[in-house]
This record gives sequence, structure tokens and C-alpha cells, in this order.
Amino acid sequence: MRGMTNLLIFLSWTVMETLQHDILRTLLYYDIWQYPLTAKEVYAFLPGSKLSFGDFCAFLASGGVGESVGEYDGFYFVKPRTSAVVLERKARQRHARRMWKMARLSTHIIKRFPFVRGVFISGDLSKDATIPDSDVDFFILTSPGRLWIARALLILFKKAFLLNKKKFFCLNSFVTTDFLRLEEHNVYLATEIGHLKPLYGSTLFHEYIAANSWIKEYFPNFDVRFLPSVTPNDRRSTVQRLLEAGFALLPADAVDGYLLQAMRRIWRKRYPQFDDATRDRIFRSTRQESRAYGGNFQDKILSLYEHKLREHGVAD
Repeated sequence: MRGMTNLLIFLSWTVMETLQHDILRTLLYYDIWQYPLTAKEVYAFLPGSKLSFGDFCAFLASGGVGESVGEYDGFYFVKPRTSAVVLERKARQRHARRMWKMARLSTHIIKRFPFVRGVFISGDLSKDATIPDSDVDFFILTSPGRLWIARALLILFKKAFLLNKKKFFCLNSFVTTDFLRLEEHNVYLATEIGHLKPLYGSTLFHEYIAANSWIKEYFPNFDVRFLPSVTPNDRRSTVQRLLEAGFALLPADAVDGYLLQAMRRIWRKRYPQFDDATRDRIFRSTRQESRAYGGNFQDKILSLYEHKLREHGVAD
């Protein structure tokens, strides 16, 4: 009987240690940006430990988070950071409220362009974590076979009317509505998908999240309901319908293909320092997808995260 009791104590300790490590792993990722998380956010992006939110809250209330984790005013962070990091997050949230107003204004413009079917917010703003240098990053869904036409028209608008300023009009990613599942899988992309916020095309947003259910391999408790939400405006523009009618008179398939090849040539000329495989991954250019992250940002974040995990002894 004593042996069984010792075994149960050992198993309980093992489970608790695993959960402590998973909490720390989650917080270390966001620590890259000095960004503390609420209990719901930690739970939604918790790796490995599958449990109910009630059990998770009970664990937090028991004080079992470990010596490496601090808490202030409902936010959790990695020590030796202090309550100052929580105050900074609240300042970022206040700044983000102003950025959301501009994001909605830009969305009202973007949704009127031909073949745009969904407008989502990514990056800093999707996490309510903007600073004065932050841009409004857009993730745009288009009709199949028309991605490069939609992209070219939006880029032309930015250059001609916004003087190429991207502050409130940063067009990083495009996919077609028949290519919702992302082929590349890693914790960076899973996190970005989890934080997406729809300002236009809420039905497509839920389809996109469902198509990328692989993110639960990284975050088994993930559910968008645990994260802050926004109210989208799904009304389709009459102006868009009229503009699209004009393309019926043009060889749109050929135009879209030409624009794709032109963009591939531009990436090769602009970034000769990358080999073809690296450049094609960083600047994804296909008939179904356009993704551009200059400076190889994704690999830098993954490398830094791995370093933090090793430094704290919680690497896989």
C-alpha cells in the first residue's frame, strides 16, 4: 500500500513538473517580445499538456507554476522580469486600440478591391501588442486564380496613393480560398495563425482555422474563444462586384500568371544572397500563395526561441 502511495505521489509530481515546463515554454516564446500573458492565453498556447481550463486554473491557483514564472495583476511572465513588463503590455494595448481604428479604415478600402474575399489582421496588432514602430499587417484571402491580380492592384494603390508607406497598409501575406491549409508547419506559424483576427470574411476565417487544425499538434488546448476577438464587417462591396465584372473582358488567367512570374524575377534580383530553396521559402510565390518576410524573420525567431528553451533547460 505504501508503494502504491509513493507511486501516485511520483506520478503527480511528474505531471506537475511537465505542466510547469510547458507553461515556461509558452512564456519563453512571448518573452522574445517581453510580452506577458493572461491565464487564458497561456492555456490556449500551452504545448503538450492537454487538460481542461478549470484544471489549469486550479493548478495556477495552487501556486505550482514554478520559481521561474512571475505573476502580476493576472499576467504571467518569465523572471527576472518584473511587474514593469505587465505595465508595458497594458501600454501596448492602449496603443493597439488606436491602431485598430486605422486597421478598420484600411480594411474598408482593401475589401473593395477585385477578388478580395477575406481580410485578417496578423502580427503585433493581432496580439494587441503594438508599439509606435508597429505596422498594421494584413493577411488577405483572394479568389482562386486571381491572387496576383488582387495583390498587384493593392500594391499599386499603396505606391500611388499612400506613397508606398506601409504603416497602416502592410500587405505581407495572400492565399487563395482554395488553398487554406498551410504546407509549412512550425511553432512560429502555428502561433501566428492562432492570433489572426478577421475584419472581413468571418466565415472564411473559421474555415481557415479549421483547415489548419494541425496547430493543435503544437497547442492541444487551442480555441479562438480563449483569445480576444474583434467584430468583422462581412458586407461585400458593390464597387468590388462592378470592378470584377470588367475583368471578364480580359484574359485574367494569363495576366495572373504573368504577374506571378514577374514577382519571382523581382525576388531573385532583390535577394541574390539567398539560395533558391531559402528564397522560395521566405518569399513564397505560387498561384495559391504569396508570403514575404524580409530578413528571414521566421528563422531568426525560431532560433532565438530554441536558445531560450535550452537556456532554461526545457528544450525538447
